[in-house]
Amino acid sequence: GFSELTLDRGLIRPVRDEPRTTFEHMYTPQNMTEGLSRQFSAVTPDDFDGVDVEYIDGITWQKETVECRIAGDVGRRVEKVTLEGVTDRTRAWRYGMRRRMMQKYRRWSYSFSTEMDALNSRYLSYCALADDVPGYGQSALMLSYDSGIIESSEPLDWSAGGAHVVGIRRPDGTMSGPYSATRIDDYRLSVTGVDFVPDTSWSIEPPHILFGPVTLWSYPALITAINPNGTEGASVEATNYDPRIYQYDNATPA
Repeated sequence: GFSELTLDRGLIRPVRDEPRTTFEHMYTPQNMTEGLSRQFSAVTPDDFDGVDVEYIDGITWQKETVECRIAGDVGRRVEKVTLEGVTDRTRAWRYGMRRRMMQKYRRWSYSFSTEMDALNSRYLSYCALADDVPGYGQSALMLSYDSGIIESSEPLDWSAGGAHVVGIRRPDGTMSGPYSATRIDDYRLSVTGVDFVPDTSWSIEPPHILFGPVTLWSYPALITAINPNGTEGASVEATNYDPRIYQYDNATPA
């Protein structure tokens, strides 16, 4: 596995970087105090195009090196990693391949601020992020909910065509969904199977919704840092989630 020990509110907690399917929290313009900043790291000639992992072989007890390459790698600039405590070539190779895939596919960095909301999340929490860039997800407040019909505080943009989905923020900040969305009119859509009863009475903050085309409705991200700003807010850093990073986790070297 690929676990790290982290400090979480003064306690040591193991965190696994592994494939995810269920979002934990959602952060949108509805609960950001400083909007989402996205930065892309473009490929340059100085980027690594291979990883070499040095480990101690469990049979010979000699130092061995396993080369970790993906299609297109020529090994012109290789990251060299020494792996302590690993005596198995396959495990060393899997570690190196994970690292190589992270180099290739973790290219986006995100930052934003919230009030206290972000303190719900932890290191490597899997979250749905959004901004107000047209063509991607759009966020709004849920004004009413009745038998699967959601009324939005903002007109919903279906112009992209194709399938659309909606995620719904529960009172504890976690995300329910996403659910397939069917258009009723500019402000209303219908969904089925919502796993909680949205409270739109305004006795508590109404649910937030995050709506958009099925492939562009949110930016899937892993939280990498949460820094409290006094007692009133927090600033957050995150990186993009990409399932391709994990594709060699159970493979074996040639």
